[in-house]
Amino acid sequence: MNSKTTFAVVDIETTGTDMADNNRIIQFSCAIVADNRVVNTYVTDVNPQREVPKRIIQLTGITPQRLKKAPTFDQISAKLYQLLSGTVFVAHNVNFDFPFLNQEFQRVGYPELSIDAIDTVTLSQILLPTLASYRLQDLSAYFNIVHKHPHTADSDALATAKLLLILLRQVRQLPRKTLSQIIAVNPSLPQDTMNVFTEVDDENRSKPHSEQLADQLKLSWGLVIRRRPLPTSTPDQTAGDFKYPKTRIAKQRILPKDLESRIEQNKMMNMIYNNYAAQGHHPAKPMVIEAPTGIGKSLGYCLPFSYLTSTQKPVVISTATTYLQFQLQNQTLPLLNQSLPFNVKSVILKGASHYIDLNKFRHLLFVADNSVQTAFIKAQILVWLTMTTTGDLDELHLNVEQTPFVWKIQHPGVKWLDPSEPFYEDDFLRYNLKKAQHADFIIVNHSYLLKNWRFFRDFSEKPYLLIDETQQFAENAIRNHQKQLNPLAVISAANRVRGDIQGGNPGSVRDVFAQNVILDKIADQLTDALDHLKDEMKQLTHNLFSQLVTTKSLHKNADFFVRLIPLSELKQVIVDNGSLKEALKRRNFDIENLLIRLNSEINQNASAFTAHDYSEIYDLYEDFNHFSNQLGKLIAMVDLDPETLDQNVVWVTVNHVKDINSFRINQGILKTTEFLNERIYASFEPPTFTGATIFSSRKSQFIFNLLGIDRKAASVRRLQSDFDPENQARIYLVKNDQEFAANSNDQLKFIADAIMRIYANGPRQTLVLFNSLAAIERVHQYLAESGFTSSHQVLAQGVNGTAQRLSRQFIHSEPAILMGANTFWEGVDFPTKLLENLVIAQLPFDTPEDPYNHALSSIERAKKKNPFYSLTLPKATLRLRQGMGRLLRTKGDFGTIFVLDPRLVTKRYGQTILTNLKNEIPVKQGTLDECVIDMVKFFESHH
Repeated sequence: MNSKTTFAVVDIETTGTDMADNNRIIQFSCAIVADNRVVNTYVTDVNPQREVPKRIIQLTGITPQRLKKAPTFDQISAKLYQLLSGTVFVAHNVNFDFPFLNQEFQRVGYPELSIDAIDTVTLSQILLPTLASYRLQDLSAYFNIVHKHPHTADSDALATAKLLLILLRQVRQLPRKTLSQIIAVNPSLPQDTMNVFTEVDDENRSKPHSEQLADQLKLSWGLVIRRRPLPTSTPDQTAGDFKYPKTRIAKQRILPKDLESRIEQNKMMNMIYNNYAAQGHHPAKPMVIEAPTGIGKSLGYCLPFSYLTSTQKPVVISTATTYLQFQLQNQTLPLLNQSLPFNVKSVILKGASHYIDLNKFRHLLFVADNSVQTAFIKAQILVWLTMTTTGDLDELHLNVEQTPFVWKIQHPGVKWLDPSEPFYEDDFLRYNLKKAQHADFIIVNHSYLLKNWRFFRDFSEKPYLLIDETQQFAENAIRNHQKQLNPLAVISAANRVRGDIQGGNPGSVRDVFAQNVILDKIADQLTDALDHLKDEMKQLTHNLFSQLVTTKSLHKNADFFVRLIPLSELKQVIVDNGSLKEALKRRNFDIENLLIRLNSEINQNASAFTAHDYSEIYDLYEDFNHFSNQLGKLIAMVDLDPETLDQNVVWVTVNHVKDINSFRINQGILKTTEFLNERIYASFEPPTFTGATIFSSRKSQFIFNLLGIDRKAASVRRLQSDFDPENQARIYLVKNDQEFAANSNDQLKFIADAIMRIYANGPRQTLVLFNSLAAIERVHQYLAESGFTSSHQVLAQGVNGTAQRLSRQFIHSEPAILMGANTFWEGVDFPTKLLENLVIAQLPFDTPEDPYNHALSSIERAKKKNPFYSLTLPKATLRLRQGMGRLLRTKGDFGTIFVLDPRLVTKRYGQTILTNLKNEIPVKQGTLDECVIDMVKFFESHH
């Protein structure tokens, strides 16, 4: 494929994707590319001589009336065959277009096209590894390619042709080393796509001179990586040299002209600045600011903190999601740097496992495994290393849980860093931690802050702290202290590590260490330590089972027995097993030090090991990390001092036959106040909390109790939204004469029927929120039994995949229905106009039978409070507010909300919830039919 190659870039629209189901082409388009430009185009409708499904008509805009006038495929086949012969066939998803077209040629008597075929989807995935989407319309937007009519063959073919030219240029711009490594890794690509890389590589090899790497790149131990500036530079001017712009007019002079001046945003900015800047007149207070979607919350806190921070006193911004971290680092702060008279420096910090370990990647690069996916990911990473300055694996948008290779190349943590390692100077985790020491803004997620608060105590001055998505921070504080463990799992994990070391086992490192006396001796010591640890673990497991289960009365749940452990009994159990606990702590310390010594010895003798040796060594490390996590969790659960014990609840579960193998110990924190105040807040200036939905009601103490702050000592503000909810949305409370038991068959069948009836009256992007995955599974089953799922795109969490995967599919599948629970209530934002209908199938109440919730309720009763009104109702109201907030994210959004749970209408507390939702969306009650009729009118008024 050189400058003389002619490419035929093809797109077809069809009656369906299943070639075995008598589907036909309804439109064919081709753009001919030669001499690095589009030289000709051809497009024609094709009469399929069969019915076209409504879904295809809606998607393409091609009507049956239009197709009746078009030629049939056999009437144009000769022209198409001649057009494509002698070219290289190109398509965006070539494994669909090329076989489909060849089947059509065979149907009318032509042989299959015997030409090369290449795919622009997989080329894009390798060459642009950090993109979140590889849909043609998204790639077109990324490269500013004009693509006015997606899902029409002529527009798609021309856009693909322009994309092809860009991708071919990018292949030629790859460093020769990177290109040759991609070929050596040999990813499995559709049809003849790999030829794009091999032919450029052949051209490179024919050139006599060696390559000069671009200035921004360098060769480090066999890998081409991007250069990074040293994180030590100090700006010429800082915020302290400039006066904070207090008025809206002063701010407007600084900010870009296309940014609208917002009254509520200005209030937020000044509140934050005045709280910290005037500490000579009054001490700073904790602040709680509810800032509704649309007021520009991120800029609302970043601007004032820009004038407050310095590298000695940075601001730590804790967010809920990776997307929010990315948005702050790559959108909000760069926007400020374009506008402010000084520059602010920022860094994202994440847990060690988010970063790539370059040494591991180098050693495993050419080690084959049984997964086709692995070679493809290696090719992506090779290209990504020429781009990334962070080494953050999240940039690749991989599903780590389904990508075992990524586990093997995750960074193990700072304590494993060894100055003798080849990539020590280029280590990404080390670089980002050093960068944080010189940053004005340090952006973390809630989990990182809760686990790594000690890092921020080392700063010379207390940093500022802003917590965004406050409600999720409070829940994270609880979730990070919740643990579940089968003690026997620790023994199983120890056995895996021992198996990795034991001689004679397949994949054992003992043979690798055979020529090194020091490594062989460390392996002996590890084996001995693990054997002792297993004996101690067996004794501890037996003791705990005997003391907590064997002689006790247990509560029977549907699937298991459960028992909440009284505090006095728990304290005695910990005392009784104190010596075993201390022995395990010493053993854990010894084993970890042995592994660190082993790693150091391996690094000092790196040249003695093959790539295959390193594969086995990293298997040992991976198994050790799993073992260490399991053991650390157990030790933390039995190593609680009396004061900490008072703040926790512990319960055990076991199956109905009381089998010790099913024994689980569970732990949760009941009171986060002490932990948050003594560890988190004490490390910072008084924190600022913000979020779109923080309060469950105007007077509720709920969020203040969760955050562990004194409401009277805090500055509290609820800002006003500038949306127009009266015209942007409707809420429908669906009345039903029948009384349903929660999660009964009748209730779930009603929900399934309602989903079908709402969707039938104009298919729109629809999110349905449930309270449990079990309910989703049963509703999906009813939809499938009715035949609805065979003709409509229905994505069900727990049935079709994870929340992350289904979110991506939902965005790329229009129209579709997504049924979700848990994170979909609060943690998922869809792009503009990709959510039009929101259905609340069930109110988001916590399960009262859950042992943790049961313990929380007991505490409330001890305070003479009704836990339903002090805990359950405020939490459900807050989650409902968050769920409804999924619909309107910008002023241009509009849509409807259906509440199918009758309790909002029939129960007294329903009116309390409605009053506290704090939105001005018009609420209408009626039967499902009445609500659907009004919905249709509402959408007609917006088109």
